[in-house]
Amino acid sequence: MTIINKYSWLKGAAVGIGVLLVLTLICMVISLIGSVAAIRQTEPYQHSVDLAINSPKVHQALGEPVTARRFPQGTVNSANGGDAELYIPIHGPDGNATIRVNGTNINGSWKYYAIRVDTDRGEHINLLEP
Repeated sequence: MTIINKYSWLKGAAVGIGVLLVLTLICMVISLIGSVAAIRQTEPYQHSVDLAINSPKVHQALGEPVTARRFPQGTVNSANGGDAELYIPIHGPDGNATIRVNGTNINGSWKYYAIRVDTDRGEHINLLEP
């Protein structure tokens, strides 16, 4: 085996590893997008975002309009007896905040223990209070 053959083999191996790395990255991105889309379709996500967007207290703290950011974190198990624990970033012209959601699915209906907005200035707005 000549030196040229050795280097061509190494070059082929490097290209193969590069292709595998790119494919792995693409799969990770697709998985992340799918997870975010799935969370956004759940009742706990939609209910808590609706509460925050329509809350005068949140408007006062963040300004108008208030919108949800792209990447919520947490989990939602929609099965009976399942639970939700979400952290949903929101923002307005006057600041940023996170909606924190804790709830349980009981017989197909969600019971919420906490839906709270924590602003970047340290304010806590309980969205379950009238």
